[in-house]
Amino acid sequence: MQITMDKQAVKASFSKAAVHYDQFADLQREIGHHLIQLTDHSETQPVNQWGSVLDLGCGTGYFSALLNDFFGKNTQLTCFDLSPKMLQQASLRQLQNTQFVEGDIDILPFTVNQFDLVFSNLVLQWSEHLQQSLKQIKQTMNPDAELYFSTLLDGSLFELQQAWKAVDALPHINDFLTKKQVTQALKGAGFTRFTVTTETRVKKFNDIVSVMKALKGIGANHVHHGNKARMSGRQLLQQLEQGYAPYKDARGHYNLSYQVCYVVAFQDNKNV
Repeated sequence: MQITMDKQAVKASFSKAAVHYDQFADLQREIGHHLIQLTDHSETQPVNQWGSVLDLGCGTGYFSALLNDFFGKNTQLTCFDLSPKMLQQASLRQLQNTQFVEGDIDILPFTVNQFDLVFSNLVLQWSEHLQQSLKQIKQTMNPDAELYFSTLLDGSLFELQQAWKAVDALPHINDFLTKKQVTQALKGAGFTRFTVTTETRVKKFNDIVSVMKALKGIGANHVHHGNKARMSGRQLLQQLEQGYAPYKDARGHYNLSYQVCYVVAFQDNKNV
């Protein structure tokens, strides 16, 4: 499945959010911590012997720093991101043995067999063509390399999507792939040995303004189709509040659901 995106607009959105991203990225950290724990069960080599690691879509470098500490001083870390502002924030962490590369996850600039491990937390949902992106990732992996990534699935932000229907009939939430589509993309990219697990995470907010600020704060408020509501200000918020009413909990919190997918994939073709 191919999704048409304005990558310059995506870059601008995340660059604008870079300085204050970490203030709003609690969900991203929760998911990323679970993902990084999965690397502790590596099948191919001890975690302190990875020679070259790629943090694909590193953002502000929060997990780059953990990877840098986790895998040891002998590991060469590459921080890769679409946004130069995000890379600037990551560079402030003063990581050892680290290079910073700006680029698009759909057009990777790396060489064949370059990495022992590829880590990517909540980034690949921004790929225009997941199968092609995964195929490129696979080419950068050495014969014993492993890929760990998380992404969002169809059904994410469901409550907000429904609330917008009280405003207009335009799409205000980006499309996400299904678990089946992610699995098909992995197979199409040439991966024959992988695991896919899913979970639902629900964030709670005190009001509709907090919901919108949380998405804007991490730069995830860009909508590929660029549709905007015809109204603004208090009128818009009142409409959204009305649409959100069925999705508030007993305490009046605004629920926002995320369907999360975790993938561990191996470069080799051995049987599981």
